Amino acid sequence: MTESEFENFMASLRAPGTPNISPKRVINVLGIRAKDLTAISNPNGNVIIRDGQGTAKMQRSLRNLARILSAARAYHDTPEQMIYWFMNYPLPQFYYRTAFEMYAAARTEELLSLLAANLQEIRGAHPA
Repeated sequence: MTESEFENFMASLRAPGTPNISPKRVINVLGIRAKDLTAISNPNGNVIIRDGQGTAKMQRSLRNLARILSAARAYHDTPEQMIYWFMNYPLPQFYYRTAFEMYAAARTEELLSLLAANLQEIRGAHPA
């Protein structure tokens, strides 16, 4: 996926008129329930998505999601493929959990390390 395609995808997640990611748009793109996204962003409490932006905690969580998707875009031709991988592809390095499950477990840094290492391997195998 090109940088421009990824920028368009990220723009589609933006809360209109704000610099924030829209939780409602993320819920729609991922095909999950609002309460699932709420549990991911604030496992110890309830957050209601009323204003279309959520809380500061939710925005931090959504920015971590954006980091994961940004790293994953190098492996996929379209946003649809990227989202399918994120939601469904079992990762042997994490006992066959999906990237979504790793994100939900707040293991963003581990997942990003794996993606960065894999990209290094690919680039090393195919020098530019």
